[in-house]
Amino acid sequence: MTTLIRTGLAAAIILMSMSSGIAAAHATAKLKEAHIEFKTGARRKRADTRLVIQVYCNDGSVAAKNDPVETYGEFPHYSVNGPIALVVDTSKAKDDIKGGYHMIEIEPVGNETWTFSYVLTLDFDDGTKLVYGRLNRKATQDDTTVRGQNL
Repeated sequence: MTTLIRTGLAAAIILMSMSSGIAAAHATAKLKEAHIEFKTGARRKRADTRLVIQVYCNDGSVAAKNDPVETYGEFPHYSVNGPIALVVDTSKAKDDIKGGYHMIEIEPVGNETWTFSYVLTLDFDDGTKLVYGRLNRKATQDDTTVRGQNL
């Protein structure tokens, strides 16, 4: 019985050390690609309204963004738009990004109200992904920025 307990404890210690090594490897995985997809609701995005999309690390530096900033054309009522590829800083690790935030900002020409949901996907070089989604967001000419927290 004592041998069985010792063997079980040894196996548990080996598994814990292996899993902590795996977790550490995932934490240091580098950002490889990023994209965002929008589902427009009852209020469309006009064709001349530009979008600014940025993903920030926990230290405030930029991990990904759309560059150049573009309009991407009209996003009609109840349509799916994207995915829009983001330019990434491949030096950023998953651990740098966790605890950060992302922002979606419109630069409207005149009056604008855009209602949307979105999914932001960050791909890392170890094959893992971080996926963030938000439902029922609204950006207007008076309140242009939607901020997603707690990456």
